[in-house]
Amino acid sequence: MTDDTTYSIRGCVRAAGIPLALVALVCLAGAVPALAAGQSTPTISIETDSVPAGETMAAPVVLTSAPNGLAGYQLELTVDDPAVAQFENASYPASLGLTTEPVISSDGGTITLEAADLDGQIEPGASDVTLATVQLAGVDGGETQLTVTSSQIDADGGGAVEPTTAPTALAVSPGATTETVAGMTDASSPDSESTAGSASTPSTAGTTAPGGEQSTTGANGSLPIALVLASLAAVAALAARTSRQP
Repeated sequence: MTDDTTYSIRGCVRAAGIPLALVALVCLAGAVPALAAGQSTPTISIETDSVPAGETMAAPVVLTSAPNGLAGYQLELTVDDPAVAQFENASYPASLGLTTEPVISSDGGTITLEAADLDGQIEPGASDVTLATVQLAGVDGGETQLTVTSSQIDADGGGAVEPTTAPTALAVSPGATTETVAGMTDASSPDSESTAGSASTPSTAGTTAPGGEQSTTGANGSLPIALVLASLAAVAALAARTSRQP
């Protein structure tokens, strides 16, 4: 109590002749509303920004004020439309000594967070207290909202903190699409084809036919039928001519 307040109370006693305790109670009762008005109402805010589809964003979850400190909390956050964005993970600040693994629903639409301040790091009167940071993944272009669906926050000493909440808008912009040029990966493109017959071009090798004539065979050694017959006829004629010679 300041000297001015004491002086005023004593002045009231002298003027009215009433007990000092009663005067003090009346004077302090008038000051309580003024003290309460100077304290901001605790609020949970989720600080978001736009995120492209296919990418992730970190969104801090903040308690704007802790008039009586913070002992611990449990929060459940929800994305109204998981087709637009989903929860992927979350992390806690080092000031919270006891934390639990984030629990995420199967569709990524809900995340549950729980932590405690065992070492009294968050003192009475603290402001802008980061409770956690959630990782949000953009799924498809559009807009949705993040909502605090349930909360239990305890102040130092076990008193309940009842913060106000409001939905937070989240915008997801369409992600960059990857276009594939038609035919670039087509196995039938000209570049991927080899020239027909280039791998099976027959090589020629000289063979000597009966009678000393040079003939050409393919790599497989076979002769065309017509060429075989012509060769046999030539051999027969040569044999007959040789037999008539003396």
